[in-house]
This record gives sequence, C-alpha cells and structure tokens, in this order.
Amino acid sequence: MSEPGRFSLEKLAEELPLRPATFLAGFLALLAALILSRDDISEIPEMVEAKFGYDSQLRATLKNRSIATAGLPVTFVAVDDAALNEWSDATRTTPRTKIAELIAGIAGKGPSLIFVDFDLAGTSTNGGDVRLNDVLEKYAKDAPPLLVTRSLAPMECPEDGCGPQACSGGGTAGAAASSPFESAISGKENIHWVSSVVNPDGDGVVRRWRLWELQCRNAALSVLPSPQLVAAALVGPKAPGRGKLDAYLQALGDQHNARDARLEWPENAGARDALIPFLIGGASQLQVSDWMSKDGFRYERVRATSVLADQVADTAFKDRVVVLGASYGSDKLKTPLGIMAGAALLANAIAVAPSIINERPNHPISRMLLTLMLAILYGTIAKTLRAIPAAVVIATVSYVWLSLATFWLNPADAVDTVSLALVILGAFLAMEAAIEIALDLIKGEGLAAIMRKKSSGH
Repeated sequence: MSEPGRFSLEKLAEELPLRPATFLAGFLALLAALILSRDDISEIPEMVEAKFGYDSQLRATLKNRSIATAGLPVTFVAVDDAALNEWSDATRTTPRTKIAELIAGIAGKGPSLIFVDFDLAGTSTNGGDVRLNDVLEKYAKDAPPLLVTRSLAPMECPEDGCGPQACSGGGTAGAAASSPFESAISGKENIHWVSSVVNPDGDGVVRRWRLWELQCRNAALSVLPSPQLVAAALVGPKAPGRGKLDAYLQALGDQHNARDARLEWPENAGARDALIPFLIGGASQLQVSDWMSKDGFRYERVRATSVLADQVADTAFKDRVVVLGASYGSDKLKTPLGIMAGAALLANAIAVAPSIINERPNHPISRMLLTLMLAILYGTIAKTLRAIPAAVVIATVSYVWLSLATFWLNPADAVDTVSLALVILGAFLAMEAAIEIALDLIKGEGLAAIMRKKSSGH
C-alpha cells in the first residue's frame, strides 16, 4: 500500500487530466498525421513551429549521429572570398580557367568522384571556355566520374503528373540551359550532367533533397539526376553501378512520357523527397575533426587556392568524393544546422546518400508505430509536467532517440519519426485547448473559457 504524500505511479495516474477533450484531441491529431503529407503539414503555422524543436534535436545529436551513420567521405574544395579576390575580374564569378585547373589536378589524385557545383551554362567572356573545353574533351576514360551542373527552369507537374505534352507548347519550364561544353561531354561514360535544385520547406529551411528533375530535351521529357543520386549509384561498397542508374532514369522518363516502365532501383522507393540527416555542420575541418572513420576524416574542407598551390596532401582526395564549389556570395541556404553554402549543403546530401538510397527503408507500419509511440510518450510528458520541465524531458527523450535510432533505422526514418511525433504533439495540444474552450463556451462560462484553470489539488 502506498503511504500518503509519497510518490507513486497510482497517484500520478489518478491525477493525469485525462478528460474527454484530451482523448478527442489525441484522436484528431493522430488522424491528421495519418492523412496529411509533410507538404500539407509544413503549410500550417503551428506545425512549422513544431519543426524548430526537430531542428534543435538535429543540431544537438550531430556528433552521435555522425558516428552511427554510414556515409561517404567527402572533401569540399571551397572557392572562398580570398580566391575570388585573387582570381576574378569585374564579373565576380569563378573563372572557368581555374575550374579547369582544379578538375585536371584533382582527377589525378585518385578521388572516387568529382562534383563541380558551378553552372556550366552560357559562355564566359574571358577565354576560360577554351581551357575548360579542352580538359573535358581530354578527360580520360579511366578517370573518376565527373558530375557537372546544368541549370534549368523549374517544372511543376499537376497532380496527375507531367506528360509528353509538357514539352510541346514551346514554354521554358523544364528547359535546360545551353552549354558550350555539350560536344566535349557528349558520349563520355564518366561525365554526367546533374541538377543541384533544392526545395525549402514552408518556413524557408532546406530539410529535404530532390533526387531528380524533369527537363525538356528535343521536345520530350527526360530526367536529370541530382549529384547525390549519381554518387549513390557509383560510389560505395553497395553501389549498383551505371547500368542501374541509366535504367532508373530511363524508366522515370518513360513513365512521364506515358510509356510502361518498371523501377527496380533505388532500394528505397521513398527516397525521392527524403529528409537529409545533416551530418556536416562545421565550416572547417577543425569543427568536425571528431567525425572520423578508419580512412581518416569523413569530411574535410580545403581552400581552392591551396589546392592549386599544391599545398594539400593527396590523402584529402584519395578514395573520397570531392565537391568543388563556392563559399562566397549569395548562394547561401537556410538549413537545420544554420546558413550554408549551396555546395556544403550538397556535400551533406552526398555524404549520406548511399545509406538512404541503397538501403531498404524500414517498413511503413513499423515507422508509423514508432512515430505514434513517440507522440504518445511526448503527449503524456506534456500532460504530466509543467511547460519547462516537460520541454526539457521531451528534448532529452528526442536526443536519446536520435542518438541511438540510426544504429538500426534508416537515418532519414530516424529523424522523420521525431519530426512527425513533435508535429502530432503540437497538433494534440492545440486541438485539446480549442475543444476545451469550445465546451466551456457552450456551458456559458464566457471570458473564463479562455482562462487557465486552477488545479483541484488534494
């Protein structure tokens, strides 16, 4: 028998404010979570606010998740302000002669893949096109895969999908910008055009990637892959290879052109709009030096000027994905880990791509059950404790979950369960308050309906 005044689970259960409004609000919150998509949820202000809790947990568990998550080793070769001041003319753009020198120099140092995050559409006025065209034409067949960026106008398809008619109207949507390097790249098996389009959520923060984009080529729809999709296909111990990548892109194109097609890859069919479990938050190697693997630093950031001056050891490139991009100017994006250069964001996506794309996702029912269990736990905590201690306990539970879950869950699934559980919690609390206010108004309590009720303690 419990002694009076002492803590007991029986007493705690008795004092939980489990009114009919609580059960109704919980049911509605769970129903909304099952019906609405993330896009729908991101447009609801209350849900967007809940995501900030998720972002905080993502930042707090950065070190733990980096240990648990299998990822590709990445080196970011940054063209920074100092390089731009040294190289550039009045256009304030990276000279293509320097891009050509970096590609030629890095390709000989044994990287597993090189991604050039500079738009190669249009012509330059300083003669750099000739040098870069020469490097691309002479790019050896046994050189590492080279990904080059093509800009294109965004194409938004209706709910029933784009069809062949999308490219027959002469519009600009989905039209790929022309490049002077088309002929130099044409026919080369190890050079790939890619799209680096990103898709912010409703609050302007980039949390997801886009694996591919539709484009209009020769009056027909085709598919332009993202760098992370190509990296997952070509790099890593479970990489399926170029054949699987080509078949996947062809099948996607066939589907949108109203032809029968079968998608056999990726293993994760839901990877199209997956959350990015950001692992690279630091601007320099010093800030992520504890993220180590048996092959050394999983992420390094080196200056492009140091690379051209041969001041960077070959180990920074050997068997690593090299992302060549800018860290200057306005190409900055909001992420859960703060403002990032576009190339740094894509380095995050590439680093985790195989663990999301090439791994079979957890079963939808198991993900749903885990999410509901977390949401119920959050709701119980919120109803048992006052606001500040409840927030601390929920944050601690989320931290432990995100730190441990990636050992047995797909990384994107682990972070998504927390995100959606927080959304359900926010919806539950908001609905419960609204129902209680409505019931009190029906009872004729007037202004008292919106006042905090005093506890009926013993």
